[in-house]
Amino acid sequence: MILNPVIMTMNLKDMNGLEIIDFFKPLEDNKNLFIRNIVLSSNIPDQEQVITHRLHKTFSRYGLLYEVQVLPCQTSKLQENTSDEKSLPQTDIESLCYYAFVKFYSSVSAEKAKSALNLTHFVGTKACKVTFAKRKRTGSEKQVLFISQCFDLANFYLGFNGWSSSIKELKRELTDVCLSSKEDYCCFACTTNIVIHHHGLSVNGKGFSLLKFSSEDPASQIKAHGRCMKQAYQDSIQKAFSKVILVILGNGKVYTDINSSVPEDLEEFQPSYKSVAVTELEVEPELASDEDNLDEENINILSELETVFM
Repeated sequence: MILNPVIMTMNLKDMNGLEIIDFFKPLEDNKNLFIRNIVLSSNIPDQEQVITHRLHKTFSRYGLLYEVQVLPCQTSKLQENTSDEKSLPQTDIESLCYYAFVKFYSSVSAEKAKSALNLTHFVGTKACKVTFAKRKRTGSEKQVLFISQCFDLANFYLGFNGWSSSIKELKRELTDVCLSSKEDYCCFACTTNIVIHHHGLSVNGKGFSLLKFSSEDPASQIKAHGRCMKQAYQDSIQKAFSKVILVILGNGKVYTDINSSVPEDLEEFQPSYKSVAVTELEVEPELASDEDNLDEENINILSELETVFM
């Protein structure tokens, strides 16, 4: 990965605390907090939902969250770790049965949350222990964010009007599966362009989708074509965002650059830099829905697909 030359010429003081965030699922342990000692009264209904809501409300003050997972503890392990469990009523022991993982996109945000909330934050009746998670990884392949998560991350750091997307091409493809299979398949390819306004950055992503349908049922074919086009569009958005990195400086300024570790799938893709502007994170930008970042023509295309074909 090669940083934008403008970033490399910045003052070392501004570079202090620099962090790079990409549009892949944050699996690193330094972005994943482990919360223990969650104690709620046993008479509270829907405890997992209550805990999830409280954790999300508190931890999101320190940065954008990727995920909050609340899991029940095993009663046997709880009893092993309780020195005087015989003195506790069984209902109280069963209420001490939750722990959680809170995942950030930013390791800096995770560190701030851990320092501020460890042994000071109460989800229920006791102060929670907040540490970095230590989880075993079964695979090393990085996974691209879902389309809605790409939008959330872009909106948070770039602002509601900081970027836009447009469909360059949406066409039907004839793949080997379509030609060789005795069953009926439809395949679409979509090329989408993402522009980071005021940063002089433009990237393309090419997505594909392949779906099977029944030729004996015209409705099945129409529905499959609509879903296939929509999935190809979503795949193209995800792939375009995977080529972008966010460079967050210690002073809160945000730059964007090309993620050179992602292989390029379009020959005509030519990143260019104009006069580079930055975004200050003084106020958290308003988040938008998936459709808010599409131009009028694309909104009409996708809305027709959803209402007619789904």
